[in-house]
Amino acid sequence: MITVSNLGMQFGGQWLFQHVDLQFLPGNCYGIIGANGAGKSTFLRILTGELDSTNG
Repeated sequence: MITVSNLGMQFGGQWLFQHVDLQFLPGNCYGIIGANGAGKSTFLRILTGELDSTNG
């Protein structure tokens, strides 16, 4: 299981996302969708530890 609490990422004073709370349960399939530049890849890089989040 992966749990995310109060995750946020800020670039140059602009919040890409903030206050994200999620729980990924085993045995389920999840998709992350959004417009170009919405932060999908950044979110995944934070989950894998490639990037540090601003908070959370």
